[in-house]
Amino acid sequence: MSDNFDKLLENKIQNTPEKKEPPQKRPEKRMGFGKRLLLTCVIVLCVAALLVCGAAVWGYRLSVNGVNLPNVYIDGVSVGGMTPEETADALREAQWDALEGESLAVSLPAGAGFRVDYLRSGAVMSRDEAVRLACAYGHEGDVFTNLRDYLLNCLSPVDVATKERTLDETYIRACMDEGRRALDDILRKDAWRLDEEGKRLIFVKGAGGVELDTEALYDAVCAALKAGEKEIHFDKLLRDIQMPNLAQIYDQVAVEPVNAYFDTGIRDIVPETVGRSFDTEAAVQLWQAANIGEQVVVPITEIQPEYTAEALNAILFRDLLGAQMTYYYGSTPERVNNIRLAASKLDGLVLLPDETFSYNDVVGQRTEAAGFQIAKAYSDGQEVDELGGGICQVSSTLYGAALYARLKILTRQNHYFKVGYLDYGLDATVSWRQPDFRFKNNREFPVKLAAYVNEGEQSLVVEIWGTDFDGISVKLYHTEEDVFDEELPWVLVGKRIHTYGDLYDADGNYLNTVSENTGVYYFHDEDIEWPDNYIRNRGEDQYLG
Repeated sequence: MSDNFDKLLENKIQNTPEKKEPPQKRPEKRMGFGKRLLLTCVIVLCVAALLVCGAAVWGYRLSVNGVNLPNVYIDGVSVGGMTPEETADALREAQWDALEGESLAVSLPAGAGFRVDYLRSGAVMSRDEAVRLACAYGHEGDVFTNLRDYLLNCLSPVDVATKERTLDETYIRACMDEGRRALDDILRKDAWRLDEEGKRLIFVKGAGGVELDTEALYDAVCAALKAGEKEIHFDKLLRDIQMPNLAQIYDQVAVEPVNAYFDTGIRDIVPETVGRSFDTEAAVQLWQAANIGEQVVVPITEIQPEYTAEALNAILFRDLLGAQMTYYYGSTPERVNNIRLAASKLDGLVLLPDETFSYNDVVGQRTEAAGFQIAKAYSDGQEVDELGGGICQVSSTLYGAALYARLKILTRQNHYFKVGYLDYGLDATVSWRQPDFRFKNNREFPVKLAAYVNEGEQSLVVEIWGTDFDGISVKLYHTEEDVFDEELPWVLVGKRIHTYGDLYDADGNYLNTVSENTGVYYFHDEDIEWPDNYIRNRGEDQYLG
C-alpha cells in the first residue's frame, strides 16, 4: 500500500503543475581586455598581412609593367603610362631636345666671350637620359617604394627632368675662366700708344684695369641656362674703370718742333723734328663715350718746324755773304807755304749761329811740326824772321770778308804799319797767343768759310757763304787823320784811320752808316822826315836841339 501510495503520490506530484519559480538571470560571461586586445591585434595583423601581400603584389606588378607612372612629365612633356619607345617618340615630337648640342654664348667687354654647352652644363639632358629617368621613376626602388611613388604620383604630377637637373658648377666656372683669360689677353695691351706714323694716339678703354664681377657672372649664366637663352651680354665690373692720366701722357707725347740744323761734328744737316700735340679735352670726351675694350682714337696735331732739312739744304750756304782777295807778289816760298797752310785750315769751316771763331784756335800754334816755316813778319814795329811769317795776310783777308758779310767782330787789332796787300782799316794782325782775331756768327743760319790760293795769280781768296734773306750790302771806306810825334809835334809819323760802312738794302737804297774800327798806322822810319839833329837809337831817341 505504501508502494501504491507512493506511486499515487508520485503520479499526483507529476500531474500536479509545479509552482514554477521565476527564472533567475544567470550572470553574463564577459571576455577580458587582454583577450580583446589580442583578438584586435590578430585581426589587424591579418588585415595588414593581407594589405602587405596585396601591396607587394601591386608594387611588383607596377615595377615590372614597363610603362611610366601615370602623371610623369619630362620638362613639361606628358609621358605618363608610356613605354620607353613611346616616351622617346613623344619627346621627339615635342622637340624636347632642341637645345641638345647647343650652347649659350656669353659676350664680355672688349669683344671677349665664351660658350657654355647646354648638355655638359647639366642645363639639358640627352633624350636617352630623359627617357631613362622617366622609366626609372617608380620602377627602380623596392616594391613598396615603387608603390609609394605611384600613389604620390597619382596625387601630384612629377617632372623628372626638373627633379634630376643640377647645373655643373665646376664646368660653368671653367668656361668663365676661359672668357676672363680672353678678356685679359685683349686688355693686356698698353693703356695707350702712338700709331706707326705717329698721327694718332690710341687708347684701349679698360686696358690693364678691368675686373669682372665673377659671382654676378655665374648667376647670370645659370639663369640664362635655365631660361634656355642662346646668348647674353655681361659687363658688370667690381669697380669703375679709371681714366688714364692724360696730363702725364701729354707730357710724353707732346713734342716741340725743332728746325733742321747743320751739325759741325758730322758736317751735315740734322733733320727737323716735327712737333706734335693733342687736345686733352677732346680725348676725355672720346674716352667717356667709348665702351670697355674699344679703341679711343685721338688725332695728333702735327706742328711743322720753320725749317725742314729739305728747305735748309736748299738755302744753306747758297749766298756769298762776303769775300776778300789779296795778292802775295814777291813773297818767298816759305811765306807762300805759310799762307797756303793757314788758308787750308780755314777752308770748309762752318760756324753755327752765335758760334765764335778764333783765328789762333783754328790755325793753331805755328810750329815746324805743324808744317810752318820761317818767313818775314812784323813784331813790335820791327821786321823779323818768324816761324809762320805771312799768316797775317790770311787773317787780314778773312777780316775783310767778315766785314762785308756783316759778322760781329769781337777782337781785332791792326798792324803797326800799313800792309801792302790791303787798304787801311781792312787788316788784322795775329800772333801766338795774342793778339787774336775773333768774330761771331750773328746771323740766323750757319756760315761756311772758303779759303784758297791761286798760284797763277799769286792771290789769296777768302769767302764767307751763308743764307742772305735781307739782301743788305755794305760799302767800306775810311777817313784819315795825321798822327804826329809826341816829342816833335811837327813831325808826321803816321795816320789814324776811321773805317766806316754804308749799308744799303736789296734795292740799293741807303740805310745807315756804321763805324767798323779805328786804329793808328805808323810810317816806316825811313818814310818819316826826322830833323837832321834827331838821333834814332833803338827806341831811345834823342833830340839834340
